[in-house]
Amino acid sequence: MRLRVGGSVILLDRKQLMVMTSLLAACILVLWTTVGRHGSNDVTLPEPIPIERALRQRRQNDVRQSPNDVIIVTQRRQQDGGKSLVMAMDEARRSRGPAIAAAQRKLIGNQHRAADSRYNINVTLSDVTSLDRALPDTRPPACLSAFANVYGDVTLPTMTVIIPFYNEALTMLLRAIHSVLNRSPDHLLDEIILVDDCSPDPDLQQPLNDYLRLLPKVRLIRHAKRQGLIVSRMDGARQATSPTLFFMDAHAEVNDGWLEPLLAELKRNPKQILQPFIDGIDAMTLSFTAPGVYHKGSFSWDLRYTWLRVKDHEQHQAMATGLPFFTPTLVGCAIAVQKQYFMDIGSFDEGLKVWGGENIELGFRAWMCGGHVTTVTCSRVGHVFKEFPYQFDGNKEDIVQKNLIRVAEVWMDGLRKYFYASTRIYDFKRAELTSDEELNSLAERRQLRQKLGCRNFEWYMYNVIPELAVPPMDANYHGEIKSLQTQACWVVTDDYYVTMTYVCYHHKIIPENHFSLKPDGTLHYFDRCVASVNVPYLELVECPTTNEQLAAQGWWNFERTGVVWGALVYRRVSTQTNREEEYCITQVTNAMAQYRGDQMPQLLACNSHDQFQQWAFTYGFDFTQVPSSALTP
Repeated sequence: MRLRVGGSVILLDRKQLMVMTSLLAACILVLWTTVGRHGSNDVTLPEPIPIERALRQRRQNDVRQSPNDVIIVTQRRQQDGGKSLVMAMDEARRSRGPAIAAAQRKLIGNQHRAADSRYNINVTLSDVTSLDRALPDTRPPACLSAFANVYGDVTLPTMTVIIPFYNEALTMLLRAIHSVLNRSPDHLLDEIILVDDCSPDPDLQQPLNDYLRLLPKVRLIRHAKRQGLIVSRMDGARQATSPTLFFMDAHAEVNDGWLEPLLAELKRNPKQILQPFIDGIDAMTLSFTAPGVYHKGSFSWDLRYTWLRVKDHEQHQAMATGLPFFTPTLVGCAIAVQKQYFMDIGSFDEGLKVWGGENIELGFRAWMCGGHVTTVTCSRVGHVFKEFPYQFDGNKEDIVQKNLIRVAEVWMDGLRKYFYASTRIYDFKRAELTSDEELNSLAERRQLRQKLGCRNFEWYMYNVIPELAVPPMDANYHGEIKSLQTQACWVVTDDYYVTMTYVCYHHKIIPENHFSLKPDGTLHYFDRCVASVNVPYLELVECPTTNEQLAAQGWWNFERTGVVWGALVYRRVSTQTNREEEYCITQVTNAMAQYRGDQMPQLLACNSHDQFQQWAFTYGFDFTQVPSSALTP
């Protein structure tokens, strides 16, 4: 980078630039902390906070805000529907705005928090970003006209917002609270219930108590010991008196007009679980952006939450009309419910410990037991997707795996064998439900399913998520085939060649890219097989039906270096020499005439040092690890 100082130009390398960025951030924090203190020296400034991962931040215009942010937010929000709306924060800002601002500076300036790396968020940037920042309006234009016709209904029910937290970054938590107060009409928001799951961080103790006393409609519940996210949400739900509830993560922000669409949809049909349309908040830049492609919730066979792209006509309808669309599962970071219906169908399953599986379970239950799960297009909430969203006391893998076993055992019927086969292929995912407490609680949940008269899982697969095909029972490996070196994966062209794409599985499922490697050495793509008719290309061909055809066409072997990754070896008997030929599939830039310049998997000589010959499947299946009860139809 070139930096001009006076008449000189200084060249800075990356390391020097990172140091200067860190010093600049620290100076901004100190300057911001001292503004408005009127010369007082009764507050000790904290030590400069290491900027760490924030050194990679890409500061964007919508991150740093002016002092008039909240005025901009309120004015724009009041334009919805062409009428003035009183927000929940308005009266407090008029009557004690200076006191809130002073308390805010003191609280943030005096914090003694951990390094950014503990939070997996650029907290250094968060600490100097306005709690009342304006956000880009990410709603489709059709949503704005809906306020005048639908969402201005004065008979909408009221709502309580429930935000659990554990050692959350202070300014991320405060910004979540402020976003709700700034953007929720006063007559529709009853209260915000914060549930502290026994956070030890000192900044979240008395300093937070003192600040929250200045805010309207905020109540704080504190646990004396860790209970986990699910129990924390339910503690808030039981204390709420509103007819509707909204469960929200502490590292999220609601956007303009978020509340009325949810309430209107719950009023129209109380027997559904809603989620707002989830926009992204970048963990490094804090920028708030909407995805260009719409997705709905799905699940993987090892019961991770995944995204499934909606059909083009569904996205067009949602964008053109602002209408909600169905989703098979819930993302989990923001959920709206009608309280009575939610309690009637069993609320959150409190047998799920700490965190993990509750969003998948609630989606299965709502659909299978007579309700719906819906994404509300016109309600926009931003969320930071970060690693380790909830901290654990105890063995995280065992806790999460037992949660997922519980979900599979209650809801997945005969298809739960794929859950066991795809998870127990890993040694560390072989947890068991063995205690009387675990087994009795599981039996109670099964009884609830029977009491509610729920449909079977086959109905769910056929009617709710027909895009997700059931893997072949005889597959050893299944799913996308992805390069470990480039993260690109195989895709089949319209003329049946195998090429590569970078739109691959990473919390997203693309069912049309799934391949299955079977014990007989055939590599299947639905009802066809992959082979090399014209070396070095891979193409789809008719599957062999005899050993002679298999020998001539070629057979596959996965020489593993890990559980689901290794080298894909292709062998065949030459029709000219009658000798066995061996190749390893390699990602190359194609030099042949057809698809010239494209990335393709092609046949090359095997080389154990070539990283472009290392591939991974989405799933490996070990059916010997499946409990016998799960193999019974």
